[in-house]
Amino acid sequence: MRKTMKFLAVVLALLFVATFALAACQHKCQHVCPTCGKCTSDCTDPACADKCPGHEDGGDEDKYPTDGSVYNDFKIGGTVILGSTTQLGGDFRFTGLGQSSANASDQDIKGLTSGYSTMELDQNGSYVWNETAVASHEEEVIDVSDGVQNLKITIKINEGLKMSGGTEVTAANYLAYILAFSSPVGTAGLQYNRAGQSFVGYDAFAAYDGTNEGVEGATKVFSGLRLIDEYTFSIEIAGPDYYPYYYADSSGAVSPYDLGLVLGEGVEVKDDGQGAYLTDAWYAKTGETYDKKAHLTSARFDIDTYEYTGPYTVSSWNETSAEATLKINTNFAGNFEGQKPHIETIVYRLALEETQFAQLQNGELDVLAGLTGGDTVRQALSIVSEGGFKETHYDRAGYGKLQFNCDFSPTMFTEVRQAIAYSLDREEFANTFTGGYGSVTHGPYSVNFDAYLDNEDALEANLNTYAVSSTKARQVLEEGGWIYNSDGSTPYDASKGNGIRYKKLSPSEYGPDNINQTYKAVSVTDGKEYKTEQIGGEYYMPLAVNWLSSEDNPVSDLLTTMLLEGTALKEIGMLLTKTTVDFVKLQGELSRIPSYGYDGTPVYGMYNLATGWNTAQYDYSYNWIGNDNPEMYEAWFSYSSNYLSDPLDVTFSWWDTENQGLTFDEAAAKAGGADKLGMNYLSFAMVYSVDPGDVEEYNKWFYQYMIRWNELLPDIPLYSNIYYDVYNADILNFKTSPFFGPADAILYCGSASAQG
Repeated sequence: MRKTMKFLAVVLALLFVATFALAACQHKCQHVCPTCGKCTSDCTDPACADKCPGHEDGGDEDKYPTDGSVYNDFKIGGTVILGSTTQLGGDFRFTGLGQSSANASDQDIKGLTSGYSTMELDQNGSYVWNETAVASHEEEVIDVSDGVQNLKITIKINEGLKMSGGTEVTAANYLAYILAFSSPVGTAGLQYNRAGQSFVGYDAFAAYDGTNEGVEGATKVFSGLRLIDEYTFSIEIAGPDYYPYYYADSSGAVSPYDLGLVLGEGVEVKDDGQGAYLTDAWYAKTGETYDKKAHLTSARFDIDTYEYTGPYTVSSWNETSAEATLKINTNFAGNFEGQKPHIETIVYRLALEETQFAQLQNGELDVLAGLTGGDTVRQALSIVSEGGFKETHYDRAGYGKLQFNCDFSPTMFTEVRQAIAYSLDREEFANTFTGGYGSVTHGPYSVNFDAYLDNEDALEANLNTYAVSSTKARQVLEEGGWIYNSDGSTPYDASKGNGIRYKKLSPSEYGPDNINQTYKAVSVTDGKEYKTEQIGGEYYMPLAVNWLSSEDNPVSDLLTTMLLEGTALKEIGMLLTKTTVDFVKLQGELSRIPSYGYDGTPVYGMYNLATGWNTAQYDYSYNWIGNDNPEMYEAWFSYSSNYLSDPLDVTFSWWDTENQGLTFDEAAAKAGGADKLGMNYLSFAMVYSVDPGDVEEYNKWFYQYMIRWNELLPDIPLYSNIYYDVYNADILNFKTSPFFGPADAILYCGSASAQG
């Protein structure tokens, strides 16, 4: 049965709040214009001196679009204050680069200040060609050898595209980022060199360090990138690793950057006929350190020196208040359908959940986005009913979750993650948290996805719902070896030792750098000590899960009530501890980022976050690379959200080229059954073993991916909800969707009070 409640798109652990500050009548009045929120001319209250300018009969709604369609006749003006309960981190230039995840608020700023990508996401989450930037594009399939094919895409951009400072955008602006962050200099500066990994010649180019031309194939020329002329370039996608590819139609998406931002001074993009390259200054060193390392680390947070390509520029950034101010870029030629900005100023600031409605009504905020939960939604709709505000709502393409680190601590064991799931009433959690405006999912999917809808009946019949059961929780723990007491005795007895279960570790379970040998619980409140015990040369790990939570988080509050303060975990012999930090610190611990406060030793195995999709594409290749391939594991470690290594990928490996390119039925037969296919294999095969357009074949892989994920349970989905956006009626043409948030929608808006 299809769920009666669907879900909507978001990438945050916390609610997103956006605001628009405008003057409006502050006293209680029954004569309020639904368009701008000011008092109409028939209001006689002397408190209202600032009257509606003359659209009390809904004239603006008649004159201007309301469906978010393209409209470039607004007069420029107004200030929008976009707020978010996710604190800005200031990483606006290369948001999330070299990290396992990106701050969603920083992504909003990057989206508002970046533009002219050759392909952009539309309101439905699909990639479309950007005709504002692209004059023409051609695709050519090239036969290489032995059935291998490459895909070459030649793109000619329009002349006259301007960055914020007036500099013209050329083909070199599109190639610079790929070249820079496919080189060892990119690794040295921002821990990233994979920008061009899907293109022909990447390995040879990535191996070139400025001194080793021709050594073991290294070369300064990137053969799969061509700078053809000032406005034309090409990219060649390498088969068979990256072509055929199920989403090959999106391979032409390339974004331009200010050359100074990416390359610094003295470096040029060149092509002498064999491929694009960067001039020698890019590879210059002082001692053993690349000179450009300092430039990249500095440029990442430099909001002033370099130009912007998008509809807005960052005019100021206050790190103390975590507030950014953006100004309109009048040089911006438009997005994929020609839409230009008309709101003059955007302020993006931290919003606290407990004050959001007061701020809305006081005129401090004008858009509250992503509202969910019964009480919250009802309060929002009540404000709308009073006049001066409007609402739009949509299904979420995402879900709130418990997320686990799966490479150390008790949470590295599937049985522990399953036991936690069996101990939490997720139906009650979802109903309580969403207030009836949402439901529970049992895997990493959105009901907005076609692949889910095509597999819906089979998934609902076969996914484990992990209905609450202390019996099953104990059973999976015992099957996983959690049968010891703190003194190494067995069977487990809650009256012995410190009262929780222990597991005897094998050497393969010691974790990275043997960290599990010294693992211990933190933020303990009962005065006891819970740590790995060494007894008779064996190591016994405590069933103590360290949970890291962010501040002022209602999901954390409900989890505290249901899990931390409840009895379910204690009854199965598990301890849960809670540590609370700000979101930046949490992100540092989760993604193991030293600059965000991570000290080099992982401590926390569980986090409560949320995830979502801003695109309808579903590709998780490179997210599940296991430690069975140490070189790839290390290279792509930052791309893994959970650091999970699936044992099935050892016995039937994607890295065995004979296993690549198989149909689902062929792979299942060769592996000994579909249930013998691991996460890494499934994630690669579902996009790299399926031809573009073969929906039926893709759906088979999608289904099995969900089944395996549901068994390993790297996350526990908690809720998925319907989101409401409430906005001041002065904002014209505001329309959001699961794949098109307020930071996207605001480009299409105007301010009624600025129209005169």
